[in-house]
Amino acid sequence: MKIEICENNIDWSRYTEFYLMNRHDVIAGYTVSNAMLDVKHFIRHGRGAILLEEPDEIIGIGSFVLGLEERKFDRKEIAVLGNCYFVERHRSTRTFIRGLQVLAEQIGASSDGVREVRIPALAENRYTNKLYSKIADKIETRDSAYGPVNMYATSFPAFVAYCDRFR
Repeated sequence: MKIEICENNIDWSRYTEFYLMNRHDVIAGYTVSNAMLDVKHFIRHGRGAILLEEPDEIIGIGSFVLGLEERKFDRKEIAVLGNCYFVERHRSTRTFIRGLQVLAEQIGASSDGVREVRIPALAENRYTNKLYSKIADKIETRDSAYGPVNMYATSFPAFVAYCDRFR
């Protein structure tokens, strides 16, 4: 497996195509317009990555933004992870933790002012909530068009320490 950071239009096109094709597996009923808005935010306010298996098959994506969308991304000390997705054969493998490690590295490289990492999860998704509760504390639940969303938060140093435990 290799991980490529999206740096140009070709990378972002590949990221977007994979995201659009798998958006219903990420969030049931997720619209194209919401997925495209996500990608726009990742490009303008954060970073994205493509996870590849040889020869060049995309097996997953990961992303984050700096700042809170509801505050027009002005809280740059907070990194919010985007909708990450892996094909089924790579779930419950080291692929997820390797992706988190790269996101931690990219968050650190994008700004030295990041103090907190937030991770959203649909409240109905027991798997992601159980997983994210190992990394961070649930700080709130908000309603969304797709159902309640739990928000998990941890300090950036604690996020990095969690990721580094698996190196």
